[in-house]
Amino acid sequence: MARPCVLDPAEVVDLPAGDEIPEELFERGEAWARARGTEYHRTLACRPGWKVGGWPSWHLTNRMRVDCGVCGAGMRLFLTVDSGGDPGLTVGRFGELRVFVCPADGAHPVGLNIQ
Repeated sequence: MARPCVLDPAEVVDLPAGDEIPEELFERGEAWARARGTEYHRTLACRPGWKVGGWPSWHLTNRMRVDCGVCGAGMRLFLTVDSGGDPGLTVGRFGELRVFVCPADGAHPVGLNIQ
């Protein structure tokens, strides 16, 4: 018997990793997080889970640029499929599949990355 598919989206703040923003801005974010008893990189940046948009984490590799194969533009994260959210789904070795899109032309092929 088929099971219904249910989406339960929630809007969250997802900020870039500290090495993707100016140092002064990162320091302000760290201070803001510390004042609230948390850490910028653990709770505010590159949030885990399935998400549309946001910022990719580069937890297995150094940060790398994902460029459009047609025009060379730096691609933007569109979708993250995370193994941690559904016990019946595993991406790679229990990682994330990320789909990137070209900001210059949505008709250009997507870019894929697995972390």
